[in-house]
Amino acid sequence: MFRLARRDIRRNLPRFVLAVLVIAITVGAGTAVDVLWRSAEVSDAGYAQRTLGDSAAARVQWWGDEVQQQTPRADAGITAGADAPVTAVETRLQDLLPSDTRLLKTHTGVVVLRSGASLTDGMVALQGPLTDPLLNGVIDIWQGRLPDTRGEVSVSRTVAERLDLSVGDPFEGSADSADRMTSLTLVGIHENNPLGFDIALAEASLLVEGSSYLDGARPVWFVDGAPMGWSGVLALNDAGFVTISRDVVLDPPAATDVPMYRDGAAVEADARLGVAILVTVAVLVGGTLVALLIGPVFAIGARQSRRDYGLLAAQGATGRDIVGVMLRSTFIVAVIGSVIGVLLGVTVAGVVVAVAQSAGSTAFPNLIVPGIDLVLLLAFGVFVALVAARGPARRAAQEDPVASLRDTAEVTDREPRTRGVLIVVLSALTIALLVVTAVTGVRVWLLLVGPLATIVLILAVRGLLPVLSRIARHTPTPERIAIRDTARRADRTIPTITGIAAAVALAVAVSVVTATQYATAAAEWHPRAATGTVMIYDGFYTDSSGSENPFETSSSESSAGAESTVTGAEQRARIANVLAEFLPGTELIDVDMLSLNGDAFPRLLIDPDTECPVWADFTEEYNQYNASSPDQDGRADVNGMNCLIDKPLSDINKQPTWDSTDHTNLVVDDGTLVTGLGLPGAEEAAQALRSGQIVLTRPIDLWPDGTAHLGIMEDDHDGLTQWREQLDQARDRGENFYENPPEPITIDTLIADAIVMDWPSQQWAAFIPPEMLSEKPFSDHGPVVERVGMIATATTVLAETEVDELRGRLLLLGVHHVATARDYVNAGLSTALTTLTVSAALIALTATIGTARIALTDMRRDLRVLRDVGAPRGSRRRISGFTTLIVGVLGSVTGSLAGIILGVTIAASIAADAVVEKGAWALTVPWLPILLITIATPLVATVIMALRDTNGDD
Repeated sequence: MFRLARRDIRRNLPRFVLAVLVIAITVGAGTAVDVLWRSAEVSDAGYAQRTLGDSAAARVQWWGDEVQQQTPRADAGITAGADAPVTAVETRLQDLLPSDTRLLKTHTGVVVLRSGASLTDGMVALQGPLTDPLLNGVIDIWQGRLPDTRGEVSVSRTVAERLDLSVGDPFEGSADSADRMTSLTLVGIHENNPLGFDIALAEASLLVEGSSYLDGARPVWFVDGAPMGWSGVLALNDAGFVTISRDVVLDPPAATDVPMYRDGAAVEADARLGVAILVTVAVLVGGTLVALLIGPVFAIGARQSRRDYGLLAAQGATGRDIVGVMLRSTFIVAVIGSVIGVLLGVTVAGVVVAVAQSAGSTAFPNLIVPGIDLVLLLAFGVFVALVAARGPARRAAQEDPVASLRDTAEVTDREPRTRGVLIVVLSALTIALLVVTAVTGVRVWLLLVGPLATIVLILAVRGLLPVLSRIARHTPTPERIAIRDTARRADRTIPTITGIAAAVALAVAVSVVTATQYATAAAEWHPRAATGTVMIYDGFYTDSSGSENPFETSSSESSAGAESTVTGAEQRARIANVLAEFLPGTELIDVDMLSLNGDAFPRLLIDPDTECPVWADFTEEYNQYNASSPDQDGRADVNGMNCLIDKPLSDINKQPTWDSTDHTNLVVDDGTLVTGLGLPGAEEAAQALRSGQIVLTRPIDLWPDGTAHLGIMEDDHDGLTQWREQLDQARDRGENFYENPPEPITIDTLIADAIVMDWPSQQWAAFIPPEMLSEKPFSDHGPVVERVGMIATATTVLAETEVDELRGRLLLLGVHHVATARDYVNAGLSTALTTLTVSAALIALTATIGTARIALTDMRRDLRVLRDVGAPRGSRRRISGFTTLIVGVLGSVTGSLAGIILGVTIAASIAADAVVEKGAWALTVPWLPILLITIATPLVATVIMALRDTNGDD
């Protein structure tokens, strides 16, 4: 049998070479996507390397005199606690570790750098003996060397590019105030590391340790000694330390052993469910597309070999023998194609990762080649090829040998009724699954909808072929021949359309899923103002603004919060003049916020009859640790601490925040500021303020009668005293204490008409008209309007380098921090998603050409006859090209529709529940890329086929 199979391959080598190509592309696509998907996440080994370097057993930092909680990687935690002297903290750490453990103390902090006119801020720095062997690999030098002498610095590639620095350049830096800059020398440029540090400083360069741990630069100890297990990390947590342990990162504990996971079993269940969903997606969607893509190769191949199989039958071969020959030849081709595909996929993914890393991108932090996945992908390719070939092989074995030898088999559709029934049944099942999903809310059912809808679309395409015959009469002769042959030879046309549709569906589905992922991330980036607006956090205005700035003091004042030594008008004019150089015609608008005298503070109150959103309700988790809770089955009070609907939790646009000394961001505005902010509905908001209404920025804050309730609050001092006593008693007993502190007390409430502007930025809580402050009860509590900064309107967006230069200029006028309002940008995510989408599009194009070429080999005899009877070469090209165009258009349109359905259902299935409940999930269909794929795929394939298949000799 294998000898006959090898002869069959040699006799039909061009067809089998194309079959190898299609299988290799299909398996290669799966391999490349799998490797790239895994490489986009930091592996355990990669995380250990990026945070600990090559040698350290652990990295320890203290966060306060309380019990801390952390994840195994320490990439999230719950920290709190009182301060303590650094020496006491270090002694406590040494006592908790084995006596032979070596501790290497470094310091971290935030610094500012200035090179020429450019000034950066918020750069995270590590200062210490960087050449010590224990720190090998912590700073991965790209150019130059590690800093060794005071004043020597290494910066990341991104910072070097931002400040236009090269090794050997002098520049300046500071850790407290830009008026006290220190001269520095750049001796190295290191690789970008989102888990590491922007700046690496030699000892005693900039960061200064304070008298207490939380005052000044923070010590971070790198530990050299025996591996530290999870029990050791927990012991350090109890003493206030958060630890990254190499042993724990490489061998994480079970979720049930992590106190931070309040329900470890649920965490593990979610992880298993996530893996199950991904596997299901791969099996259902990938299996469907691969089978549809590979199947046409063998369907057409069986038709082309029907005379050969007829000869075998005439010589006494049984149907089983014919099936055996086909399956063996398929096995040989599938193994070769799958091996090439796996190697091709790994190579492509490796090149993508290498190019990204060489460019300094962190989109693919490490190349992960999962061996077990590659074996499964190879076996999957062979298995699908055998399954796809079995049907055509059985049909070939059942054909009448005489008809096969005469090549007179019927080509009309023999089973229209069966196909129609199948379409109806599958459509009904698809609709039923959609209904089940809508009723139950379980989106996993959508995984079945995509593949079913794809099959329905492909089955329905056959009904379009008779329409082609009617169109043919209105076209020139070559095109008419191509159209009628396409419609007449459904046994060749339909498999070709199916293969093209599967390839295009893959590319479109990848585009929809990746675009949705990016849009969903962007949906949690909430702008504070119209794009380009300059936001000025002005240090000499108030103490509260200074506390949020990267400098402790102003360059023009002795301390933040002091009044300006020049008049407000003069200082304002100077700031406006500098801004006008960068943004001509800009308008400078103050940001004023509300504070109250004494112990009282303002707070928006929500209607207590409003239910806390499900995603924000932490009552269940709270009750697990507090048996004394009076209402074990109740929902969280919407105004209470267990209802976590705070905007910072859903806003990834993290910047310094304007707030008052009461730590609220209730803005006092007559409409001028909201107009300048330029957010959607700004004019309506300004009109409401001018009419005396409050402008809310969360719908949940509006009461049913259209009012807002501004509470005047005071802390429950007696309750806080009792709570602290309970906390101290629990600490003395060595117990954890999870009770919430008592809620503040509402001592008075102002009720006013309000409207809602849905501005989700954490910066804006509400806007209050100035005249409201003279009304009772506010007037009884000494309302204070604090000027905390300014905005400068803009019609253009300043480049990052321009913002750095502007920041440097304004710093000389006492401005502590400057930022611009920008749209969401994630270079790493964008690179990863673009790479996956482009790769899928190239795969679709290559698979389309390969599938179409296999079909056109079936036309060789017809093209040869046309050549022999003298048909012009141009006519043969037109026939070949138009045939490709027809099947290409039908396949690409069908594939695009199927891909959109697949992409939408996959994206909906894998979306996180919390993201969907918050309304952040942003289903996105990238119409432009889809149109390009749909249009370009058949056109490019048509041109290639028209240029090559003209004689029928190949």
